[in-house]
Amino acid sequence: MNVENASYPLSVCAERNAAAAAAAAGERAIEAVAVVGSDAEPTPPCGGCRKVLHEFGPDMLVVADSDGGARASWRLSELLPEAFDGSKLK
Repeated sequence: MNVENASYPLSVCAERNAAAAAAAAGERAIEAVAVVGSDAEPTPPCGGCRKVLHEFGPDMLVVADSDGGARASWRLSELLPEAFDGSKLK
């Protein structure tokens, strides 16, 4: 049986590269992230990126722009409700 879904195998997306660079530079919080895609509609970060970004602040602003000129914005906590994070490890 072949099972497929819309999730690509987790690689290192631009959002996770940016978070890793921020962490390497000593940052521990990110206020906002911008996602720009070539689709006609704005695309939010993938699930893996949402999880990584959550470690830098669940209330961060996520803004997505598209080549079609459309824009959308969310709080990360809207995109990843009830997220598992370090507070669950205590």
